[in-house]
Amino acid sequence: MSDVVEVKVVTGKARYVDARTETLYIDGQKWMSAAPLCECPEDAILERDLLGPSDFASLLKSFLKEHRGKKVRFLYEDEPDEEEE
Repeated sequence: MSDVVEVKVVTGKARYVDARTETLYIDGQKWMSAAPLCECPEDAILERDLLGPSDFASLLKSFLKEHRGKKVRFLYEDEPDEEEE
């Protein structure tokens, strides 16, 4: 197991509107994502896939407990454009 925890935020473009999305990965595992609700209004109604402050606080508490004493490397990346792939 590595002594460095990698926290990566990947920024992308929403599919149907001129807006951005963000996805948070910790050591390569997807933890949370955010996208505009206009893409999927059902999410706003049913609260599916929505994370709020209490979810983030729980994630941070677990993160600190699990990775105590390790260095953290923060990475910020843009998703590749679909035309580039």
